[in-house]
Amino acid sequence: MAAALSLPNTQPNSSAAKGSLERAPLTEIFRSPGSERIDAEDRERLLARLLAEIPEAAIAAFAADGTFTEMPTSILIGEHPVIEGRSGIDGARDAESRNALIAAWQLMLERGIGLFRLKLPDAPEVLCYWLDVRERHDVIFGLFEAADPTEAPQFRSMPHRLETPTPRITSLRKNNLAELISIDESFTAILGWEPEEVVGKRSLELIHPDDRDLAVENWIEMISRPGPARRLRQRLRRKDGTWVWFEVSNHNLLDDPDYQCVVAEMVDISEEMAREQLLDRLTAALPVGVLQFDTDRRVLFTNERLHAILGVSVAETVEAQLATVAAADLPLLEEALRSVLQEGANADIELRILIPETEELRRCTVSLRALSHEDGSVSGAIACIDDVTDRARMQDELKRRATFDELTGCHNRASIVAALEELVASARGKAERAVMFLDVDDFKGVNDRHGHAAGDALLRSIGARLLEAVRESDLVGRIGGDEFLVVCPRIGGPEAAMKLAGRVADAIAEPAHDIGAGEIKPRVSIGVAWSTGRNVDVDSLVAMADRAMYESKHTGEGRPVLASSARAASQQPEA
Repeated sequence: MAAALSLPNTQPNSSAAKGSLERAPLTEIFRSPGSERIDAEDRERLLARLLAEIPEAAIAAFAADGTFTEMPTSILIGEHPVIEGRSGIDGARDAESRNALIAAWQLMLERGIGLFRLKLPDAPEVLCYWLDVRERHDVIFGLFEAADPTEAPQFRSMPHRLETPTPRITSLRKNNLAELISIDESFTAILGWEPEEVVGKRSLELIHPDDRDLAVENWIEMISRPGPARRLRQRLRRKDGTWVWFEVSNHNLLDDPDYQCVVAEMVDISEEMAREQLLDRLTAALPVGVLQFDTDRRVLFTNERLHAILGVSVAETVEAQLATVAAADLPLLEEALRSVLQEGANADIELRILIPETEELRRCTVSLRALSHEDGSVSGAIACIDDVTDRARMQDELKRRATFDELTGCHNRASIVAALEELVASARGKAERAVMFLDVDDFKGVNDRHGHAAGDALLRSIGARLLEAVRESDLVGRIGGDEFLVVCPRIGGPEAAMKLAGRVADAIAEPAHDIGAGEIKPRVSIGVAWSTGRNVDVDSLVAMADRAMYESKHTGEGRPVLASSARAASQQPEA
């Protein structure tokens, strides 16, 4: 049963309610709360108010399903322009607006009145007043006015017709020779061709030259048996010379007495193809390889960069596409693939790629990310593969330069001191080590007599012999000029340290060094310091070895000197 319109501080059917209906702002009335259907008499009064109080506003008549219908003569519209179109839903600009419009329309059908704020395409925001007056006028009345009064003149001057969106689906009929028999209105709306312009022509004339081979193959496959052929994508020419992408399904109904033709169902996929082309262009511009595959490990998409990195052309399976992965890294790859496809987990790994033509081993990072269906289940994955060989080499080179002396290949001062500090800090209990401090005697004289190039050659030669003479666990560093430091962990006591120092001195003394300007037999002074435990001052330990080196130099015999027991004892931890 219908209810009289109830406004704040009034009772239904009371004279106060009728007065409020005449005086209250229209927006307040149309937004009034309540779920019961408004009385038909109240809706008639509201219709009169809308027409009188909002002059020149655009109006429309609708059927209950929202489609436009003819404005009845029983509604005296005066100077109000009437909006025409296909459906009120065409006024919504996106899916969100359409959903909101549909919800508001359904609520209006229940209450008999409704108010909705709508943003029309290329137009000001408008207020839509709806009145269900089907009892007396057999339509649902709509009045539309700009939500911002300052924009009302602009809205009123616009064409009052909602443009019908271009259809996306069309169909046509062809005979067994692929000649067009008939087309529908949607075909004309999409492509611009009138029936008399294309009927009788072969459909191949409208297909893009690059798509014709595939179209002929699909037609032959379809014509050989009844029913639908596999779908294909192809471009058809508009009347203006541009092209439209369609997904086409040809149905062989030649033997069907109701048809006796081929029916082609076509869907305009231009937007989808534009997105795919954008994706292709984006992936083509990426500096990384892109590989998409499904849960059966079938390759769905690759970009050119991927093939350049892997040295493999397009393959059908992930295993074939990644065939150049080094054999030793295949277990790591397999575990990453299993994790992403079965568990949907991200995986970031590094692989080595063996390039077939050059047999060069390249280093690549691989980032695997799962793709999913709407229900959350894994549908496949995408892999981004980046060749980091040059970057890794640069990092290795920077690390090498930060660690090693360019001239001799030995550790530099900072890295050898850091290694000694770490050795001392990590020592446990009575762990011991030795330090050798080496200085080339009369090195300045070598530079003065033979030149700095000869001096550099001598330092390179001494560095190489040092590296050969010490143990594998020892570290050799050049700490400046002609001075070297050798760090010897777990040397085995002072005597073992002195024995190694003697071997070093002999290796440097004999044979003579070729310095380019001739051969030379340099003499080196070596000081040895030995300590145990962690409670030792690294600087003091090096200083002890330095002083012992000067004692060696003072003797002039080129033989190692062990730091005195008194000095060494001062560096030992208390028992």
